[in-house]
Amino acid sequence: MTLQAPPPNPHQVTSGDLLPVPVPPGLLPSPAARPAGPSAAEARRPGRPPLSRRQFLGLAGGLGAVGALGAALGPRAWDALFGGGTDSRGALAPAGGRRLVMVTLYGGNDGLNTVVPYEDPLYTAGRGGLALDPATVLPLGEGYGLHPALTGFKTMWDQKKLAIVEGVGFADPNYSHFASMDIWQSGVTSSSEATGWLGRWLDATGSSPLRAVGIGPTTPVLLTGDRVQGAALPAGPLRLPGDATEEALYASLGGTTRREALLLAEAARSGAALLDVQHRLGPILDRTTSDDPLHFRHPSPASTDTDGALAIADGGGGLSGGSVLAAQLSMVANLILADAPTDVYSVELGGFDTHSDQAPTQARLLAEVDTAVTAFVDALAPDSRGRETVVAVYTEFGRRVTGNASGGSDHGWANVVFVAGAPVRGGWYGDPPSLGRLSDGNTVFTTDFRSVYATLFDQVLGVAPRSFLQGSFPPVAFL
Repeated sequence: MTLQAPPPNPHQVTSGDLLPVPVPPGLLPSPAARPAGPSAAEARRPGRPPLSRRQFLGLAGGLGAVGALGAALGPRAWDALFGGGTDSRGALAPAGGRRLVMVTLYGGNDGLNTVVPYEDPLYTAGRGGLALDPATVLPLGEGYGLHPALTGFKTMWDQKKLAIVEGVGFADPNYSHFASMDIWQSGVTSSSEATGWLGRWLDATGSSPLRAVGIGPTTPVLLTGDRVQGAALPAGPLRLPGDATEEALYASLGGTTRREALLLAEAARSGAALLDVQHRLGPILDRTTSDDPLHFRHPSPASTDTDGALAIADGGGGLSGGSVLAAQLSMVANLILADAPTDVYSVELGGFDTHSDQAPTQARLLAEVDTAVTAFVDALAPDSRGRETVVAVYTEFGRRVTGNASGGSDHGWANVVFVAGAPVRGGWYGDPPSLGRLSDGNTVFTTDFRSVYATLFDQVLGVAPRSFLQGSFPPVAFL
């Protein structure tokens, strides 16, 4: 398995109740502002004219009061902000070409027990009680096999729809969850960086936030740019508190004037972006309570505390509910099949920080990943839009070779990245780390993680990666 040449944060911004929040300029999305004055929908409403944004903020006591007002008024669908019927795409064209789905496994999944060198005597000797029984491993060839929970991944491997990139990481590893994940999501190792590798792409293309969508309560760093950040969508229908009168007030927040104060103008752009998200994606998200394209029996996102489970999962310590990843990917499948104007999606699953009782915990989590990702790829396969979707699964670091006294493993270094989907050239990529050449008890990286990103930029998003990765990295031939 060698690296093959290809063919010719602490900076998270919470969505909270999906209302504009007063964050510093530069962290707010900045699509084109709505024209000044009332919208057509507002003009048709009888009764008093809508308040200006400045008047409303004065009455409400600032942007922070909007959330309290919404909580008091109760939930209500808010398509009426646009005069009734909506178009899932609005003024934006549908996403063109391939789509990318990034699956983040928070906590540091144990790669050695995920892609298992079960025929290497150093594996059994080094892992001790953590070593998997060779009879249970799903063989892939060359002395390697998959964890027994990854039966769907084994099927995708046999179908040449799964690529395994070995030894992925970066020099001078950091064993902190937060620092390591910031490096993976920013794509920068040499300095602290507030923007993500995909956020810089959003900035450069002047994209709408809808071009990159994260499912959950926060926008991850990888989708955060300096001027544009991806949209953070709730796990279920998108709703705004209030009745018809309050809907008019919210609509008025999105307008701007030439003499607007800087913070108010930024707030207006944030509000306009929020309305843009609802206008284009709201009708699709409403269907997620009934549509289940993955054909996977799980509670609907609207009836589970998926956002709460995701919030716990961020950072790696919490254990996620059994339907969290499937619910997110079901939403993403609905959006893709509806031709939503989105090129990049981000979903996540936590709980992989297995310092104790690793065997049952990892088996349960990998089974969830396997079921959800396999069902997602299968659901998209018959559709022309879905067939161009690429899924990449990564985590912030691997685990140490030797287990600890609690039946678990501690933070390590190199790991594997999975890339799945119909466009993928299935097989082995990168060099597997040698168990005979460890650094402080950890496997040493052989493939820079930015080589994976460079390939995704080039082969999925169709852009040259150098400026977004702040350097050149040899691509990998999995696409």
